[in-house]
Amino acid sequence: MDIRQIEFFVAVAEELNFTRAAELMYVTQSGLSSSIRSLERELKSQLFDRTPRAVVLTQAGHAFLPRARRMLHDARAALRELADDSAEGALGVGSEQCLGDLVDLPELIASFHTRFPGIALRFEQLGTQVVFDQLLRGQLNAAFLAQPGAFVAPLSGRKLDSFEVARENFELVLASGHPLASRDEVTWSDLEEHLFVDFDVTWTARRIIDSAFATRRLVRRVVFTVNDMHMLMELVRKGLGIALVPTPLADKPEAECLVRRPFPEPDLQWVVHFVTTEDSPPARLLAEMVFTAETLAATRRDIEAEVRKGPPKPAPATRTGSA
Repeated sequence: MDIRQIEFFVAVAEELNFTRAAELMYVTQSGLSSSIRSLERELKSQLFDRTPRAVVLTQAGHAFLPRARRMLHDARAALRELADDSAEGALGVGSEQCLGDLVDLPELIASFHTRFPGIALRFEQLGTQVVFDQLLRGQLNAAFLAQPGAFVAPLSGRKLDSFEVARENFELVLASGHPLASRDEVTWSDLEEHLFVDFDVTWTARRIIDSAFATRRLVRRVVFTVNDMHMLMELVRKGLGIALVPTPLADKPEAECLVRRPFPEPDLQWVVHFVTTEDSPPARLLAEMVFTAETLAATRRDIEAEVRKGPPKPAPATRTGSA
């Protein structure tokens, strides 16, 4: 979730019209609608009831609106304070090769460039370890990094700040004609018997899976190693192997027509962190544009609690007598 999504939600909530809200936000209606749907997926709640003639807030939408306005006010205040000292400079941002739909990087980068045109922005998509090394050397100021769990800062060298953006399980993806596709339950020993397609060892997801198999003293046969999501899914679709991937990657269009099996395990956790160097004011500006997973989780809990309570009961009518 980022500030732009909150701005879009508040605009639609106030206008109750997607077309007018898009005009106010200077975006296309399709872009605004897509952003609202993404926000609803993140919150796991429908925020608007949409009909051809009207747009109205749902109960969850009513519950979220005051929180959204408060978050927007706090974020804008923080950005104004930071911008006073950070209107100029340079910012290098790095990212994993593929974050699924966890972070809308093009939207985030475009929004940052629009808000802070004086900051020279550079973006690089690299392997996890390369990104991490460049952060430590000061060649990057901020990055989205996937890790097996909590982010571990280096004991020496450049100091880094981080917060968790998302935490996801893994899913097994396989062709519909694969022998495991018809099974209701797949075990670790079942996986050991079949060939795998996987990413290169520079990908965090690969290292997480390798570690899980090693912990269980199981052998995994990776016969196809790729650095491209489309290639991985295509090889799986051809029946050449199976794959374990983080759920956001299994949600991508490339995985359509594949059989998916959730594979929740405590040590199969794909955690994405936003990491910044302490000595970069522009990186702090970008950090303010990204909401933490804790904030999102707390918002979800608040909305769910409001929905469970139901709409407020109307006050009892009072009868007045005539003089």
